[in-house]
Amino acid sequence: MGDLKLAADFPAVNRAEWMKRVEAVLKGAGFEEKLVRTSPDGIRLEPIYGQLAAPRAARAAQVPWTLFQRADHPDAVRANEQALDDLANGATGLVLVTQDAATARGHGLDPARLARVLQGVHLHAVALRVEGSGSMALAELIAKEPIDPERLNVSFALTSPADAAELARRGYTGPYMEADGRSWHEQGATDAQELGATLATAVATLRALENLNDAHLVRSTGITLAANQDMFATLAKFRAIRLLWRRVLQAAGLPDAPLRLHAETSWRMMAVKDPHTNILRATAAVFGAGLGGADSITVLPFSLAQGLPNAFARRVARNVQNVLAEESNLWRVADPALGAGYIETYTQGLAQAAWKVFQAAEAGDWPVPDPDSKASLPIIGTTAYPLKQEYAPETEAL
Repeated sequence: MGDLKLAADFPAVNRAEWMKRVEAVLKGAGFEEKLVRTSPDGIRLEPIYGQLAAPRAARAAQVPWTLFQRADHPDAVRANEQALDDLANGATGLVLVTQDAATARGHGLDPARLARVLQGVHLHAVALRVEGSGSMALAELIAKEPIDPERLNVSFALTSPADAAELARRGYTGPYMEADGRSWHEQGATDAQELGATLATAVATLRALENLNDAHLVRSTGITLAANQDMFATLAKFRAIRLLWRRVLQAAGLPDAPLRLHAETSWRMMAVKDPHTNILRATAAVFGAGLGGADSITVLPFSLAQGLPNAFARRVARNVQNVLAEESNLWRVADPALGAGYIETYTQGLAQAAWKVFQAAEAGDWPVPDPDSKASLPIIGTTAYPLKQEYAPETEAL
């Protein structure tokens, strides 16, 4: 059997030859009108690009992202059962969503019952995130255990700089506070608006924590962004926030440090009707966030918009990530989009547009999202191709 040259056997094709073939197919139709589109942030996106040189935007360590599952059942015993089941079947982290959290969606934990919720959970071996008012309750719970806080992977959701300073004194490495873009996304913000407003919130947090030393300060703030079904837009958005954060640290004269970046699949894109289509939306969102460099990801169970998800919906949410991380191995390549013309153009365009939003917010002019925006809203199963008969909801009876 002779040597296989594969691509080398084919003649090289330049852009002019490609355009000639495209024009033949279009038969007089306009190239700009048919094949060039403009993103909601005004970024011009063409159908073909060459390789582009650009800065790297990757996670700090080339390891699998943390697979988070929500712990949000109002019954502490049931929440504990779900948490242990999640951790036994692929989850590597828990999001402790308390009743007063904006992300509780009508459910949530009682902070006073955290000890019961986490009974049997090896806190040193899993990642934890707090959403809502449970941060200090969790810190007090940990203080009763023979655990070195410095070795824990905990992302708090504090609102008090004094509490952040106290956790730093106890040895926690942060993040202590979160700049959260999800609320902007849910109001209909464009990707650049979400990025710029979130960055402004993160910078305000840094200013509030000026009493921390530089080493703690650069690790003090985490950022959470929404990941939607447009996988390429999501990929570009997550790469852009790393470039923006790097620029902020440089401008502030702080040492370069990796951003702790969390993704959650978009609540805005969740369909109430034919909710099983949400599984496909979540898959695309995780694909984009995972390749875009998210350190951790939460998938909202596909039936969350209908009520408290049951065991099946939670298992599917968990396995969307398990399959993409462990079978598709998306985490194994550092910044796989680096140099790809389309993604680099999208990333740089978002970063530039977001920086303008950030500068305006710094001057007191925060973005005003369009509540009527159609961006990220579900289509299939909701307004197009609806089911003749809906399936029974995959929710728990409360």
